[in-house]
Amino acid sequence: MVRKIGIFILNTILLAGCSFGDKNDKEVFTGKVEGNKVNASSEISGKIIEINIEEGKSIKAGDKIAVIDTRDLSLRLKKAERALELSEAKLQDAINGARNEEIKAQQSNLKSIEAQIEGSRKNYNHRLKNYEKTLNLYENSAVSEQQLDDAKALLDNEATNINSLEKQYDGVKAQLDLLIAGATDQKIKMIESEVEIARSEVDIINNQIEKGKVISSIDGTIQNMNYSVGELITTGGSIATIIEDNNLWVKIYIPEKQLHKISINDELNLRLDFMKDEKIVGKVIYISSEAEFTPKNVESKESKTETVFEVKVKIVDSIDRLKPGMLVDVVLKGDM
Repeated sequence: MVRKIGIFILNTILLAGCSFGDKNDKEVFTGKVEGNKVNASSEISGKIIEINIEEGKSIKAGDKIAVIDTRDLSLRLKKAERALELSEAKLQDAINGARNEEIKAQQSNLKSIEAQIEGSRKNYNHRLKNYEKTLNLYENSAVSEQQLDDAKALLDNEATNINSLEKQYDGVKAQLDLLIAGATDQKIKMIESEVEIARSEVDIINNQIEKGKVISSIDGTIQNMNYSVGELITTGGSIATIIEDNNLWVKIYIPEKQLHKISINDELNLRLDFMKDEKIVGKVIYISSEAEFTPKNVESKESKTETVFEVKVKIVDSIDRLKPGMLVDVVLKGDM
């Protein structure tokens, strides 16, 4: 009889202990440390000629991740810089006035065209007389129609040549007048626009060359390397994936019946097995507005049909000692 009473008391104590443990366990949820993922992408296309990082290594904002070959851009830059120099020299000439040798050169060119026009007009007069003579012979059936057509074609060609030379003369004369009188304000503004366009082209190419250096924008840890030296990358291609160190959180799933225990901005205690004596604080930054079934990666036999709410808890201290992938316990209330 005494033995039975002893066994009954022992069982009662054990059951009471299990119940207390289950109650505490319901206040603790385990999640994995996660962080913002940032893709270090190339803003230009080309061959990767240098990589300065490795998977799992830390990186600081401003560190060089990789270098894209920009030799073709450098050649374009030289050409653009030369065009800018010429435009600037042209503008300076327009402002200061033409040099005497430029005026003399244009005058010489004008005289040359005048001589060509004079010679062409002599030829035209000769062709005209020949055509009139041939027409007279044709009317008297002394020459064929083909001979008349040939004479007319020579006359027309010479007339076209005179017209072309006269237009050329007018253009050169206008340039000479401008050189002598000096550039107008309108002309200067036009050349200034040319200079600005040339300067913009230089700036654009310089900017493209600078983009050949892929720089980290954050402090973080390299999660994945997606390219190797020698590979071609297109514009927007992600060379590496970086997890931001200063923005880590833990994602947990809380049953609906316990959701009332937390609110946005609540501070919760976190704990790790290897940091039991260190207090880690997290802040609730997200609570899902819709319930879902317990995710496969966290569900147990008891919770397969239980609906839960996703909760994100941002880690606000000891962040330098935590890394993505670590398992962390989140305590809903009370001390650790």
